[in-house]
Amino acid sequence: MSKHVVVIGGGVIGLSAAAECVKRGHRVTVIDRDPRNRGSSLGNAGMIVPSHFVPLAAPGMIALGLKWMANPESPFYIKPRLNWELFTWAMRFWRAGTAEHVKRCAPILRDLHLASRESYSRLADSGEQLGLKKNGLLMLCKTQKGLDEESHTAIAAQRLGIAATVLDAKQLAALDPTVTMDVQGGIHYPGDCHLDPQRYVQSREDFLRRSDCQLLYQVEITGWKLDGNRIAAVRTASGEIAGDEFVLAGGTWSSDLSRKLGLSLP
Repeated sequence: MSKHVVVIGGGVIGLSAAAECVKRGHRVTVIDRDPRNRGSSLGNAGMIVPSHFVPLAAPGMIALGLKWMANPESPFYIKPRLNWELFTWAMRFWRAGTAEHVKRCAPILRDLHLASRESYSRLADSGEQLGLKKNGLLMLCKTQKGLDEESHTAIAAQRLGIAATVLDAKQLAALDPTVTMDVQGGIHYPGDCHLDPQRYVQSREDFLRRSDCQLLYQVEITGWKLDGNRIAAVRTASGEIAGDEFVLAGGTWSSDLSRKLGLSLP
């Protein structure tokens, strides 16, 4: 049965969810307060990496994370501040950083990445212009210690059925002569790929426009209309927008909107 699905957020998650709903025969409305500010939807490397099956909360990450947290240029920088929610999150992260956690999560992350890769491949094969490149991934290691650590990950990848090859410096140079850095070797993951985030987001938006999906931009949501414990509509400055189902994919906007429902997103 066809439903009216209201998607809140016009970034990569919102547009992807909206496109999938349209394909399944639903009527879709996308709401975004500022589509020009798509943040991490565009500001990312577009990597589709089954090789990244190790969860962030893993043994050794706390020590590394503490060093990274003090560096604004690191991938794990958190601005120091007295915040109870941040403290409780850090404690949960610390408790999760166990070998058992990695063992339990690795197959789940592998399956998620493989399913994502298959979905992107189908889109590209259908003619969508995503800038998809199936070139694999090279993890370069400058030190022998780094190569040894990455080799352990490569062995774990192979056990999960993910293709991975450990290369010394000569093998690496033979595989990719353009690598001119002084490295001890690296790991080759031939199944990894990447795409152009901007082209992908644009392709989803173009698809929705061709499908007569309603895209409501520059619209601020002021609240929710409830029918018992069910969301009946979103309230905006220009009126209510009713729906049968609602997808909350507003990025940093989601936290404010969920609080209006009495929910707390981590």
